[in-house]
Amino acid sequence: MASQGAFQQSVPGTPWQVNRIVRAILLVVAFAIAFFVLQRLTFLLRFPPYERTTLWVPGALTFSALILTPPRQWWIFYFGLCLGAVAAYYGDLQIPGHIAFLSAQFHFATVALGAWAIRRFTQDLVFSTVRSIIFFLIVAGLVVPLATSIPVDIVRWFSNQSDLWPVALRSFLCISLGMLIATPAFTTAIKVGRRWFRSCTRKEWIEAIVLTCCHMVVGFWVFTSSPESHATPALVYAPIPFLIWAALRFEVAGASWALLALAYLSTWNAIHDRGPFVGGTTDDHVLQLQLFLLAVSLPLLLMAASVHERRSAFARMAHEIDERRRMEDQFRLVVESTPNAMLMVDQDGRMILVNQRAEQLFGHRRDQLLTQPIDFLVPERLRSQLSEYLRPFCEFPSLGPPGLSAELFGLRRDGTEFPIEIGLTQIETAQGVHVLAAVVDMTERRRAEETQRELVHASRLAMLSEFTASIAHEINQPLGAILSNADAAEMLLDSSDPPLDEVRSILIDIRNDDLRASEVIRKMRNLLRRGELERQPIDLNHVITDVLTLLRVEIQRRGISICTDLESSLSILHGDRVHMQQVLLNLLLNGMEAMSKISRIKTLTIRTAQENEELQLSVTDVGPGIPEDRIPRLFDRFFSTKEEGMGMGLAISRSIVERHGGRIDVESVIGAGTTFRVYLPTEPGIRSHAIPLEQSGVGSS
Repeated sequence: MASQGAFQQSVPGTPWQVNRIVRAILLVVAFAIAFFVLQRLTFLLRFPPYERTTLWVPGALTFSALILTPPRQWWIFYFGLCLGAVAAYYGDLQIPGHIAFLSAQFHFATVALGAWAIRRFTQDLVFSTVRSIIFFLIVAGLVVPLATSIPVDIVRWFSNQSDLWPVALRSFLCISLGMLIATPAFTTAIKVGRRWFRSCTRKEWIEAIVLTCCHMVVGFWVFTSSPESHATPALVYAPIPFLIWAALRFEVAGASWALLALAYLSTWNAIHDRGPFVGGTTDDHVLQLQLFLLAVSLPLLLMAASVHERRSAFARMAHEIDERRRMEDQFRLVVESTPNAMLMVDQDGRMILVNQRAEQLFGHRRDQLLTQPIDFLVPERLRSQLSEYLRPFCEFPSLGPPGLSAELFGLRRDGTEFPIEIGLTQIETAQGVHVLAAVVDMTERRRAEETQRELVHASRLAMLSEFTASIAHEINQPLGAILSNADAAEMLLDSSDPPLDEVRSILIDIRNDDLRASEVIRKMRNLLRRGELERQPIDLNHVITDVLTLLRVEIQRRGISICTDLESSLSILHGDRVHMQQVLLNLLLNGMEAMSKISRIKTLTIRTAQENEELQLSVTDVGPGIPEDRIPRLFDRFFSTKEEGMGMGLAISRSIVERHGGRIDVESVIGAGTTFRVYLPTEPGIRSHAIPLEQSGVGSS
């Protein structure tokens, strides 16, 4: 469809082209008629024996049309001007038709130059600012009239006309007044006239009608009276208050239309020897009338533009105030609806805004909190610390809020304390820099963390309970060896000649067995202890050897072969050793459980690798694998692939890994086994050295 429309626009004779040509022709005819009417009206205002009146309005019509129209459409008004000018001067006794046609060419060229300058330097702001109206006054009141009248004056100068300069001055003022007074009237009527009529209120309609009636009544009184009644020359300024009224209330449009009505009324009556401008010769009262209109028009147009500019500025200011008020209302709504306690603090540290959640959290009414210092909401022992926390952020907000050296507590109205966290945000306001403090009640979070710790500890106990018999055997073996060696040593010592060297060897074996049992008990105690996550530098390879040592008997009991591929030099991991042992224990027990029912060789492979600043730990079994539809839910709480599983081991393992800043994923192939991979951030620049598993008593294949 788009290509079809483009084709129609490119082919002459299509409906689109026909409509465009018809519209252009109608516009040419309409402009020609308007120019013709204005020119014929101007003929009625001629001062005999001159061919010009006090102001020439048709030129303003051309000027307005070119100002409002893009240059690519100016040809329409050129043809309309030529047609209207020739028609208006047809049969005129003073100016022949061919002279009128030549004058139209020159007039269009000068007006087009002025319109281009107006469009170029004022754009859409013409008549809207004092700067634009000054530029318009220079172009329309000086440049265009001079360019239009100078060629005629040169011809008159070469013809040795005796009244060259008076005629030149009147001709210049005639064109200048028409441009200055009528151009704003026509331009505003075409541009905003329809919109004004639609949006005009009843009050504005009444005011416009009253102003028009008063202006016309005073104008008729001043300019239609006999010359003898004008003993007081100051009466000529009687219409000035109504002109000012029009400028103040209706800006440039009202002022220009009022001026145009005054110019036509005064000129018509002066031609018929009425009003104040009939004394002396005709040349004198024409010039006096032109100077009067010029003296009134210039300041009035500047006043009207200034009123519009100030009114626009006030409108923008009111809009900004409304917008700011709306944003403040939205801000208050957001603050009220947030689930955290929100407090806005001024530069003196006093609360100036408090939301409903803050009232509920601290137990104080809003009016009791406002104007109070923010440290009013914390216990006495923490107030100086809170002030030290807030002061640097208020003075140097670019540095961000500092960290608190101790835990912060809030103080309720009943005196009870509860843990809180405070987040600070800088807010720019009209009163200066304020700080928005978000207070978070940490009570539930602390309970959740305690529950999480209990759950992790319970999961660890559940895992250890799965190989309690193996651990007991691991402890009983060195204890039995100690007992046997003690009995043997006692028998040797009872002999008449005890072999002391052999006794010493037995004592060394007893000490080694004791240390071995103590090490197993120490590792068990570490796994059984409770507490928060404690970060410290740990070696991942050492964690693996410790866990495999602890599981050695269980591994042998289940008939599993351990295959290790540990990178000899790994970066140091910053984390909790016991928690990492719990993750590895869970992965190893899951792998051993997955291979419990297979008949082929049971192999569990453990690998470590270094990838940039990240450690990779993988545990691979050769079990039956995990169905693809179960993998996405594998780390969910209470989801288990085991018949008697609780579904918490992998969920807790993922939580521990994520608290260390890492991630865990799984890859499984049905019938070939499953691989769990753990990725952990490292301590850059610090390397460890792997300990051979044989030294810790765990075999590797």
